Amino acid sequence: MLHDAQFGFRPDLSTDLAILSLKHTVKYYVDRETPVYACFLDLSKAFDLVSYDLLWQKLKDKDLPVELIELIRSWYLGQENEVRWGSELSDPYRLECGVRQGGLSSPLLFSIYVDDLIEKLSSLQVGCSIDGACINNISYADDMVLLAPSVAALRKMLAVCETYALSHGLVYNVKKTEYMVFKAGAKCTLFVPPLLLNGTPINRVKEFKYLGHWVTEVQDDNVDIDRERRALSVRANMLARRFARCTETVKITLFKAYCTSLYSASLWFKYTQRAYNALRVQYNNSLRVLLRRPRFCSASAMFAEAHIDSFDALWRKKTASLLGRLRGSSNNILKRIADKFDCPLIWSFIKRTKSVLVINY
Repeated sequence: MLHDAQFGFRPDLSTDLAILSLKHTVKYYVDRETPVYACFLDLSKAFDLVSYDLLWQKLKDKDLPVELIELIRSWYLGQENEVRWGSELSDPYRLECGVRQGGLSSPLLFSIYVDDLIEKLSSLQVGCSIDGACINNISYADDMVLLAPSVAALRKMLAVCETYALSHGLVYNVKKTEYMVFKAGAKCTLFVPPLLLNGTPINRVKEFKYLGHWVTEVQDDNVDIDRERRALSVRANMLARRFARCTETVKITLFKAYCTSLYSASLWFKYTQRAYNALRVQYNNSLRVLLRRPRFCSASAMFAEAHIDSFDALWRKKTASLLGRLRGSSNNILKRIADKFDCPLIWSFIKRTKSVLVINY
């Protein structure tokens, strides 16, 4: 029902697969000495600006049962709201637009509302593509990134976004909308013609936090690894401070729950040994501090005794899990990526597996 470029709140899709699609598309072009121009769009209060009349029509266009559409329509048009100020309540009033905040159906309704925009962008046949498959935009709810190998192509897609937003009551926040040029050696020019959104120049950046993962113009993962290292330090110190008197069993359970996430670790493929070692040491020290172990105790023995995966084992498992989800996905974009041997995820997994085999040998 929804376009394959939509990754938000859909079965078997996630933020890491959306980030992977971005990084793979960029690497595909950069490896062929073509820079990629990426524009990260920011919608202001997107969920609050959904027009009900347009939404009902879009639900009909998706061939949803009439009874279901009428149920949702009655649900929204019959709702009343009040504003509380201290102990006083305002007079009841009705909302004229916007999906319910925190509603289970709200993300899906918003995805349907903007699906036509994604269809229009993909049908342009400009921007990035891999083996004939157009991958010029990637969306996760209201987070969208446009990908193009030229400024002219990016401008065409921005024009489509402007027109769609104007006709659907949506507003782009130009101050938070930014673009980046992923460098491809000497072919990346220093001067880039101005990119405008609603007549306002878009700011160019060298790094951007996309869905919680830092991407840089040189595809360097050191910045994101440092983000995870600092976040891990904060979580570990919080656990050590608040649960100092708990039993080791409780502390181990808390460590597994709060310190083994390593968000987007499976997507790191270009990093320095220094950044890798800093995160590994932080991971080891986090458990040492929580369990009150000596600073120079054996990390391998400590993790084995606690029945917790070591840093390298955890990293490999997360990469293998993402690779399995990638290969088992029915999404056409992910299928294209899974068939490519130059996928950064595949090479990252091979690199880590090879290092383990060498050590064991």
